[in-house]
Amino acid sequence: MTDNSQKQNDINELPTLDQFRYENIFNVYQNTADQYFYNILRKVNFPQDIDETVYSIYRVPSNNLPYTFISYKVYGTIYLWWLICSINRITNPVFYPAAGTQLKILKPEYVRSVLQNLQQ
Repeated sequence: MTDNSQKQNDINELPTLDQFRYENIFNVYQNTADQYFYNILRKVNFPQDIDETVYSIYRVPSNNLPYTFISYKVYGTIYLWWLICSINRITNPVFYPAAGTQLKILKPEYVRSVLQNLQQ
């Protein structure tokens, strides 16, 4: 295994990912067979007492809405589903939130800052 500790977008042989993709938080490694893999042990944690000025509340309007749909509604991209799950401490996004559930949504003006911090 080569300890190159790069992100996928830094490796020319791999496709470029959209800036909001969850995969961007993981380092990519290469084994001796020239295969690439992610170190998926990294996770995103927001503090329990996050400042109320950096998020708004989104009330889920109906049942069976995936987090990708909610992400698209609030951020204009499906790729920030993981951010919604992280800030709300949702560990299994396969189960959709019930209608009426209140979710914390990081305000769009803070998203870039969070993404930049994750890259460091």
